[in-house]
Amino acid sequence: MKYALPLSAVMLISLGLTQTTTQAQAVASTITVWTWPDNDKTFETTVKLFNKVHPEITVKVQAFANGNDIYKNKLLTSLISGSGPDVAMVEIGVVSFFRDKPGFVDLSQSPYNAKRFASNYDQAAWADVNTKDGKIFALPKNTGPGALFYRRDLFKAAGIKDDPASISASLKDWDQFIEVGKKVSKDNKQWMISTADEMVNAIVAEAGVSYFNSAGELQVTGPVFQKAFAYAKKAYDAGIISPFSSWTPEWQATMSKGTVATYLWGNWFGGLLKSSFSTDGQGEWGVAAAPAYNGTSSFNSGGDFIGILQSSKNKDAAWTFITWVTQNAESLKAMYQKNDLYPAWKPALSAAWMNGTDAYYAGQNPNSVFKPISAKMKPVTTNPADPIAAGAVTTALNNVLKKNMDIPSALKAAAQEIKSKM
Repeated sequence: MKYALPLSAVMLISLGLTQTTTQAQAVASTITVWTWPDNDKTFETTVKLFNKVHPEITVKVQAFANGNDIYKNKLLTSLISGSGPDVAMVEIGVVSFFRDKPGFVDLSQSPYNAKRFASNYDQAAWADVNTKDGKIFALPKNTGPGALFYRRDLFKAAGIKDDPASISASLKDWDQFIEVGKKVSKDNKQWMISTADEMVNAIVAEAGVSYFNSAGELQVTGPVFQKAFAYAKKAYDAGIISPFSSWTPEWQATMSKGTVATYLWGNWFGGLLKSSFSTDGQGEWGVAAAPAYNGTSSFNSGGDFIGILQSSKNKDAAWTFITWVTQNAESLKAMYQKNDLYPAWKPALSAAWMNGTDAYYAGQNPNSVFKPISAKMKPVTTNPADPIAAGAVTTALNNVLKKNMDIPSALKAAAQEIKSKM
């Protein structure tokens, strides 16, 4: 960090324990924050903590459904109309859609000067908030280091050691994953992995490939997608993939029933297991690095950002709030302990509260897995057409698995569909 300040002051700032000049000058005001369900519950805790430090700022949180583009469209409408909240959350899947659109405050400018914080935020997440012309449209809040969430009891029943190190050794790469999956799976009763999409998404992310490259060129017909599809097809033919689709009631039930052995998601998935999907699963779960693709097992699976709208009448208070939420130790601790949300603020990653044992994972320290993944995961190249690409690739995968369509043809058809809808 490049500050003309004493070392002690720099250390305090890096821990998120001091206030900026703008924060210190905050006056009594009210701000509205837009987000989506579950995130609003997290804010219930963080806002209470925030008000202990800033009682002069009233924070009103409103949540709108994130599915079917409801939240995205509502936020877009507010940007176009010049009305809406003071502060808005943006999820990584649509960050490129909003990043270069007018309507968000450029935080690189005075009095915010957010570029001074660049080195303290996760670098991949920081790249996502920078526009092509050098503006900063939001601050990174959480990242999504991805790993393998697994059922200890299912591996143990299959005669496989269930400690994280042994799981990582047994599932060193995707070929081994499929072979072990044959031992764990039982015909139409128990499966190694919940969906083929999880395999494909993890492999593609491990390779550092996205739907589009930085030049906006479509990548879905390339060798990495073809290889990922080939692994998914091999796993499907081996009978180790459940028949359920992500986020359906049947899929969710696999976690409470213990009928699927592994799930490939970001750190935040653990919060859903604890609060919704497997509330009685304490001690039955573990976390390990994902099987490696070409020697790499780190991948990104999520992240969110928080910015200020130009239409806000309370920008000083909004800035005070978003810096506190993304940098303050008490805020980050509350989000991590309540919902397993992984800080984008790097100084927090070595804090004691992030590195203790977790009874839910049978006494494992999950950050011993997620921290090295976070340090090595490759940046995601986002594009406004990502949602279109995701839908087309899912259709192509279903055509390969269930209709025996050959992989090159399926991916070529996906590319044509994406281009026709852009």
